[in-house]
Amino acid sequence: MSEPTWQPEPDNALLPVTLGTAVWLVAGLILLLLRDQPIMQGRSWWLGVCAVGAISGVGGVVYLRFRRVRDARRAARQVPNQ
Repeated sequence: MSEPTWQPEPDNALLPVTLGTAVWLVAGLILLLLRDQPIMQGRSWWLGVCAVGAISGVGGVVYLRFRRVRDARRAARQVPNQ
């Protein structure tokens, strides 16, 4: 009986996480530029929301890239030498 070979899961999350991170960065930049406007008075907490979204997004991108490299190495070890 042979052991089942390891198969990586499809990695489709990198693009949406990267785009979401970019959106948080753009929104934070816009809010930073508008922070002195009367409409933003009392709503500065949104800058913190954008910062948390961007930081967690960067962490997600780093992890997903690490996982992609790890999975590629793991799959390469599974290929039998011919």
